[in-house]
Amino acid sequence: MKYFKLTFFLMIFIFIYIPLFSGTGVDSLGNKISIPDEGVKIVSLAPGATEILYELGLQEEIVGISEFCNYPPELVASKPKMGGFSTPDIEKIQAENPDVIILTRTMPIQVKYQFERLGMQLFVAEPKSLNELLKTIIQFGNLFNRVKEAHELVISMESRAGEITEAIRERSTNPVRTMIIIWNKPYYTASRKTLPGDIVQLAGGRIVPDTTQEYLLINEERILQINPEALILGHEIEMTDYRNIESIRALRNNKVFLPNPDEFLRPGPRVINALTEIAHFLHPEAF
Repeated sequence: MKYFKLTFFLMIFIFIYIPLFSGTGVDSLGNKISIPDEGVKIVSLAPGATEILYELGLQEEIVGISEFCNYPPELVASKPKMGGFSTPDIEKIQAENPDVIILTRTMPIQVKYQFERLGMQLFVAEPKSLNELLKTIIQFGNLFNRVKEAHELVISMESRAGEITEAIRERSTNPVRTMIIIWNKPYYTASRKTLPGDIVQLAGGRIVPDTTQEYLLINEERILQINPEALILGHEIEMTDYRNIESIRALRNNKVFLPNPDEFLRPGPRVINALTEIAHFLHPEAF
């Protein structure tokens, strides 16, 4: 069983290196970003990033969010919407003259180039594991001079995750063969190389199918062959959608769970809630 633990090197990074580089950060693609120490303006087109910024106390610095950002409600209600992931309102964003735009890799390359031609700094936030998410939070704290707040948030998340994984390690036996169905028309599954996959592994699941792809298009015949013991869903599915795979063990034993998709799929602080719920679902004997 995979046991989550904040590494010694990450702790050293938090306590020693971050204060030396205040005002700079490194995004998920390895790009180094630098911004002013004061009067920073942020546009966040990534809902998970918006939630992190809020937890770090950067409400005033946020000058725009995506139309998909919906949490926390009080922040969302007070900020102008700047379009979606792939259809940002470039003119509206340009009018705010932000110091940095936070986005995900789903941004079309032509839109990315347009931002760059306008001289706008981009920070790509797309962690693929809980450990990478914690590192992203640390980078946000470094970039936006919220080192203390980032440190406290990371320690809190790591502590909660550690309690869950320790309980499973001590009181459970074998991981549950689990398939993560992100979408069902057609079926797409998430692998262990994704954030949802990592969360399910930490919660005591063994991801099937075991593939090097992040997200896999899969047909009903293959699902029947794999015969997972549990299903974790990325969105609500009608029971009629299962009619051709109803013989799998997960459905026969009613071992199907839908966590809050925003908490489960977004790389934000609330992912720990999803980890907790999924762990209780897969391994009730541990709790």
